[in-house]
Amino acid sequence: MTLININPDDLSRPDRYKLICGLVIPRPIALVTTVSENGVVNAAPFSFFNAFSDQPTIVALGVNSRPDGGMKDTATNINYTKEFVVHMVTKDIAEKMNVSCVNFPPDISEIEEANFTLKKSYAVNTPSIKESLVALECKLHSIIPLGIDRNITLGEVINISTTSDVVDVDKNYINIEKYQPIARLFGNMYASISDIFQLKRLNYQEWMNDKELSKLKKNNNKEED
Repeated sequence: MTLININPDDLSRPDRYKLICGLVIPRPIALVTTVSENGVVNAAPFSFFNAFSDQPTIVALGVNSRPDGGMKDTATNINYTKEFVVHMVTKDIAEKMNVSCVNFPPDISEIEEANFTLKKSYAVNTPSIKESLVALECKLHSIIPLGIDRNITLGEVINISTTSDVVDVDKNYINIEKYQPIARLFGNMYASISDIFQLKRLNYQEWMNDKELSKLKKNNNKEED
């Protein structure tokens, strides 16, 4: 094994993208619905996505431009309506999500082509996807330009639409077995959740207590030897 160091600026754009996407894994997938000025509902998946704050409740999308330099439908629509809906992708809608990756013209709705069903959202005008177990209804918080053809779009979540199978409201508990979101890897690879393990997060006093206990056990073992 040889230690290597790579400066991303020394790589071509495709190689840089391939490397960072292959190393920063797994990534959650946001299937985002927006509405165009003409009323066409657009759906597009993003794996440059995550939650960044709980107060305010903020999610972020990494949105790039089209190959010709123009804005993608999602960015154009968010700029127009100032809102969008993020749907978490589970394995049962993975194939339909993949159809929405096709670069359809702006006047063709990915919703229809992927055979998704729309439903009225609770707090925004943008429709939600009925087949999704979790929908985060967002109003636009801000857009941060990055470089010449990419931005970070921040959305404030103003409503979470899900089911009692996924969230136990009384216990504030997520049923991961019922939820089962998938993650983006790289290339054509995705992953489902498996081999879950737990690590208790300690405060300083608990860490010190564990350290002292470990010392006692070690000393006792030496005495027995």
